Amino acid sequence: MPIYFLWYFGLQQKEFIYHDVYTAVDAHIPFIDFFIWFYVYWFIFVVVTCLLLFFTSRKEFYRICAALFIGMTICLIIFTIYPTSFSHRPPLQSLEGISGWMVQNIYEADRCVNVFPSIHVYNSIVCAVALWKSKVLPYEKTRKIVGVLSAILITLSTLFIRQHSILDGLAAGVLAIFICVPIYKTKKDKKKAEL
Repeated sequence: MPIYFLWYFGLQQKEFIYHDVYTAVDAHIPFIDFFIWFYVYWFIFVVVTCLLLFFTSRKEFYRICAALFIGMTICLIIFTIYPTSFSHRPPLQSLEGISGWMVQNIYEADRCVNVFPSIHVYNSIVCAVALWKSKVLPYEKTRKIVGVLSAILITLSTLFIRQHSILDGLAAGVLAIFICVPIYKTKKDKKKAEL
């Protein structure tokens, strides 16, 4: 984690020639400041999911760590060799109320660079998969619903608060598939594949 933070925030401080990932689809996505709550909820979702697995199953905790760390390292490598930006935020003076204030603070704390793929979306999908595939956590149906719903709302939040392009979310989804399938494939899945 220290290496990750140093790498990520080090890139944030440098200036590159950025490729803008804005698309025609993004032009039709409305700005909805209320979704900042789901964007911030991401921090709780990821930490709580990791802590639940840490205290219940070492094996499942190592799996989620592997998925998160491998994926985030790949994201950092992409950020380093292919710097991207998404500078299509609304004017700060147009933001009002508590949600607007929260958006403003996120904008000031997190520059709109190094956005492809979205780490927010990637980590959310990994946590949803971890909750779905867990063999030790109780309330199977509830945690599956919470996991999937959380990942969907967090993904939408990145678009609705104009923090990410739809390309960032799609790239994160593809990356999550490539990382999670081998990590979370069970012996039962392998036997089915052999048949």
